[in-house]
Amino acid sequence: MKSKLKMLFLLTGLFVFSNTFCQNQFDKSDTLTLLLNNSKVNSKKLFLVFGWEGCGWCRVFDKYHHDSIVNAILSKYFMIAKIDIRKTKAGVDLYKTYGKTGTPSWTIFDLKGDVLIDSDNGKGNIGYPAEENELEYYVFALRKAVSTISESECEILVTKLKDYRNRKKQNVL
Repeated sequence: MKSKLKMLFLLTGLFVFSNTFCQNQFDKSDTLTLLLNNSKVNSKKLFLVFGWEGCGWCRVFDKYHHDSIVNAILSKYFMIAKIDIRKTKAGVDLYKTYGKTGTPSWTIFDLKGDVLIDSDNGKGNIGYPAEENELEYYVFALRKAVSTISESECEILVTKLKDYRNRKKQNVL
């Protein structure tokens, strides 16, 4: 019985060590490379969103991206990836390189891995596009990244952004 118990503790310790070791092996370049490779395989641009679970607007942006209508439009053009900047070193490092001050923050990459545009409208990070000038910049960014996105698709996305903004302000989310 003691030998079985010792073996169980040894295997558990080895498993925990190997998982910790493996997780620490991934750095920001590995994470970004994996995301970009996946987007390239799917012929979609990478829409990388930085946030964390304690950020209210990050949660709203996440709900917006998971909305079935929004997802149906954006998934035609983008692979959306969310990076929690508080959970991994790779996430923090990517945020330091590609994120803008504040969360949520986002960056759009082309299929080669070059940055097309990010959430900085020249006056700072717009984060979740809630105000009129932020909504206009968001549409500008989408059009810069994907010239084929239609006017009607952009109108639907803006309507959804306003809807989720209003729900947050009313504490309905």
